Amino acid sequence: MTAKPLIIYHRGRHGKVGAREIKENTIEAFEAAIAEGAQMIEFDVWTGLRIAHDPGENADAPTLKQALDVIGGRASVNLEIKSPSALRDAILVIRAALRSRRWLPEQIVISSFHHASAINAKALMPELCCGIINDGVLEFTYLEWLRRRSISNLHIEWMNVYMDREYDCRFRDHARELGFAIWVWTVNDRETFDVIAEYGADAIFTDRPDLLKH
Repeated sequence: MTAKPLIIYHRGRHGKVGAREIKENTIEAFEAAIAEGAQMIEFDVWTGLRIAHDPGENADAPTLKQALDVIGGRASVNLEIKSPSALRDAILVIRAALRSRRWLPEQIVISSFHHASAINAKALMPELCCGIINDGVLEFTYLEWLRRRSISNLHIEWMNVYMDREYDCRFRDHARELGFAIWVWTVNDRETFDVIAEYGADAIFTDRPDLLKH
């Protein structure tokens, strides 16, 4: 549990970047992340396959196809499905991207706060890694239920790590026994990063990769 966790660029590389101010969940943010050497980029997929954090931001947002075309397998991606109704169309776009041979299945992760969407994604595309997003320390019986449905990732809020540390890391240890990967969101300062890394997280989502990569 001493290996450095994977740094995932949350909604691309946004904010103040050099002399530029870059908006999150945009093509520019994805290009900036790739330019910095990002290994994985996270973004949100809403109704109409628009890349946006909230449903009201869809008007001029890029589409999932545009995002995958621009990234083109130069970095892996974590697609957070915000809209359950968008899942089946998202799967069609992902399948087309894989057929283009610019992407490998292991480069695409699907996750969702809507756990049924993550489970359905895994059923539709068993070759992909699929995870549930959760703000809380899950009961063991639910972890076991998720594993029986081939969910492989647990994406938890950073404060849940602090809770589990006070619980003798029993959540983490049981998740490991079941074969889950643990990814933690959203860590934007070095002190918290060091705690999460010591805990043994496999990956960390961040808006501030510039603070965490050194």
